[in-house]
Amino acid sequence: MRLRKEDFKDWALLIDGSSFIYRAYYAIQGHLSTSKGFPTKAIYGVTQMLLKILKNFNSEIIVWFADEKGPTFRHLTYKEYKATRPGMPDDLKVQISYIKRIVETLGIPYVFKEGYEADDLIASFVKAFPIKALIVAPDKDLYSLISERIILYDPVREIFFDKEDFQKKFGFEPEKFLEFRALIGDPSDNIKGIPGIGEKTAKDLIQRFGTLQNLLENIQMITPPKLRERILTHQQIILENLKLLKLKYDAELPSYELSYYQKKEIDYQTLKNLFKELEFKKFLKEFNFQTEPIRYEVQRINKENLLEILKQTDGLSFYVEEAQNLSLLLVPTLYGYFSPRNDLCLEVGLTEDILTQILTKRLFFFDFKSLLHILKDKINIRDIFFNIAKYTDLMLISYLIDPTKKKYDLSELSFSYLDTILEPKSPSCQKAVIIKRLSKYLEEELVKEDLTEWFHKVEMPLNVVLFAMENTGIKIDISYVKGLNQEFTERLMELEERLFTLAGCRFNPRSSQDVGKILFERLKLPKLKYTPKGTQPSTNLEVLEELKSHHPIIEVLLKYRNLFKLKSTYVDVLLKQTSLVDHRIRTNYNQTGTATGRLSSQNPNLQNIPLKGEEGIKIRRAFVAEEGCYLCSFDYSQIELRILAHFSKDEYLLSSFLRGEDIHSKTASEVFGVPLSEVTPEMRRIAKVINFGIVYGMSPYGLAKELNIDQSSAANYIQRYFARYPKVKEYIENITKFAQEKGYVKTISGRKRPIPEIFSSNRQIKELGMRIAINTPIQGSAADLIKTAMVAIFQEFLQRNLKSKLLLQVHDELVLEVPEDELEIIKDLGTQIMENPFSYVDLPLKFDVPLKVDFSYGKSWADCK
Repeated sequence: MRLRKEDFKDWALLIDGSSFIYRAYYAIQGHLSTSKGFPTKAIYGVTQMLLKILKNFNSEIIVWFADEKGPTFRHLTYKEYKATRPGMPDDLKVQISYIKRIVETLGIPYVFKEGYEADDLIASFVKAFPIKALIVAPDKDLYSLISERIILYDPVREIFFDKEDFQKKFGFEPEKFLEFRALIGDPSDNIKGIPGIGEKTAKDLIQRFGTLQNLLENIQMITPPKLRERILTHQQIILENLKLLKLKYDAELPSYELSYYQKKEIDYQTLKNLFKELEFKKFLKEFNFQTEPIRYEVQRINKENLLEILKQTDGLSFYVEEAQNLSLLLVPTLYGYFSPRNDLCLEVGLTEDILTQILTKRLFFFDFKSLLHILKDKINIRDIFFNIAKYTDLMLISYLIDPTKKKYDLSELSFSYLDTILEPKSPSCQKAVIIKRLSKYLEEELVKEDLTEWFHKVEMPLNVVLFAMENTGIKIDISYVKGLNQEFTERLMELEERLFTLAGCRFNPRSSQDVGKILFERLKLPKLKYTPKGTQPSTNLEVLEELKSHHPIIEVLLKYRNLFKLKSTYVDVLLKQTSLVDHRIRTNYNQTGTATGRLSSQNPNLQNIPLKGEEGIKIRRAFVAEEGCYLCSFDYSQIELRILAHFSKDEYLLSSFLRGEDIHSKTASEVFGVPLSEVTPEMRRIAKVINFGIVYGMSPYGLAKELNIDQSSAANYIQRYFARYPKVKEYIENITKFAQEKGYVKTISGRKRPIPEIFSSNRQIKELGMRIAINTPIQGSAADLIKTAMVAIFQEFLQRNLKSKLLLQVHDELVLEVPEDELEIIKDLGTQIMENPFSYVDLPLKFDVPLKVDFSYGKSWADCK
């Protein structure tokens, strides 16, 4: 009959902590960390296994035995002991103290002793206390302890290993196991076995002679002679191995009273705080932690009472239901006469005069931009913008505190900061109460991060700018797009016919499976790469590029795929999503969508409209200005390289920008060792790839792939670059070191980006973290720059009563719609603002290099290039 958990409900649990930690660490694939970058994989795994054990066993005695830092007697006896083992991974080391706190908080005694391993402490405990116990660890080192009252338990596989199991596997008593191991050695501990003696031979010898002492005393009885000779030659090693492997039973324990090892009550408050700090939402939900109830009173009052309340109230939490139910739910903050014990919710019908009164108050929101869209017919955007200092969007604050989250959710913030569970279908008044309560904590976090000024001067007003851009949209020439759609459709049909002719049959060129059959079965082209699942040969872009010289069908297939993507991704979307009322298309800008701080665009994405190529230009021609207006483009020139010069303080890079030199030609001159006048277009192209590759932390492998050259040549290019720009190399070394020490990097505004990847033990993930560390201050500062420019431009337009409008933000470019009579004003004003935007919003930030903006205009977006 197999053993079950139910058979051991009251047995003592003796946990081999070291084995437990490593098992937990390697059991979880990938990387796990807090939003601030602190690694938590081992802590999470240990906690998960411990909670499972506590649930499955009702043990009064439960003890965690830990290895202690420093050498043990084994290291002192044998200097090669465990010498071949890799050291503890850095991201695991920092988790040990938290594991200790979790263990003790769960009420489990934590036992360690300098100079002893956990195995020795367990052996000493088993000797000191003759009780029934499960040793929680699938560790062979502890097999010798198995007896009628000691059983090993593997918590991961949920397998028990008792005396009967042992004897069935080895054919001798457990106490003789160390004699067996002395013969075969232990590679994991760097204890060498006897050459030519494997497990089968060692088993036979122990079964026959019982002990090593008996074996050595009767060595003449060993056959064959070769085996006898090996044992004679290595008998000293055998005895030394036994000495190393034998467990110590004399380790001093912290107490010899069994009651000392009884499980104590869980410290729920400390456990909750730890789970919150480590962001273990799963465990927080599993425990029945006390949460603060959401108390509030709802009052339905008339207009006169509301206006009186507004006069006496300094701040309000603001929550609006969906557009079809335009009512306001207000929670006065705890100023003035309101009781600190209760929240007062006022449910009022929304009229413009009430809204006007409300918008003069200090207001707290969650997702302010969405609210503006709901209220757009009832608000004056000028009033909103110039009152923005009074408004606080908690979603934006939570993004600034941690920009790496996939989404920003009110219920998650409620649980994290207030210990309050906000259900998805909670009444709107509850959400308004939560917004009010959260504001205190999140504003404190903003102060800690020194981002209050940035938040109020850039991020909050940008919210209004983005709302205005989304509301305005950009005009599309629908008749032109219809013609373009017809042209692309006909060209696709022509390409299809050419593909069918080259293949010798008809097939679906949009099906990777069909394409694979044509290329690799019918045309017998080489299979260069397989799909991630390994089920079929890949037909991705990289493979097709390598196959171009093998058959003319590849060139046609590449053209087909590119044209089909342009049609489906852009032309079809323009036809589907452009308003039939005003022929304008509207995107949604996400201010919290990227870890770097860059804006993202969706529904549709207007940031990925192709810039180059004949088809890309044709698509941009669909974006046009209204009658009597121009589209104007302001585009930062080589902004990331200028920011690199600012952060690195490299004299040669700085001087190139100060003198207005073409940085790519200058780099080509330095890398290839030729005068500027002799730099060829190909040299400049290579230098451009190197320049931007450095910004993105590109390795020789990546550069070689990008330039289609060997790695040795790529490494040589990078080496020459750093020889000429030594402080760029120094910047890269310093910023990666900073990230490894702190777990984050900063942009020029002080915004942090956590980089948990940099702590990973996985080389590829760690290298990704390094690249993120190099690039984020540069790309993130470019985002800071253009966001500030957008706010400054919008502000100047309002102050000067200009009719020009911001329409699009695409990476380092802004697209505006400008009346003909404002063109010269906007050309000068826009350039001035973008080249020094921080001064326009009164921020003490400045770059050490001049910023350059390229201006162009035309009747369509294509004309702007």
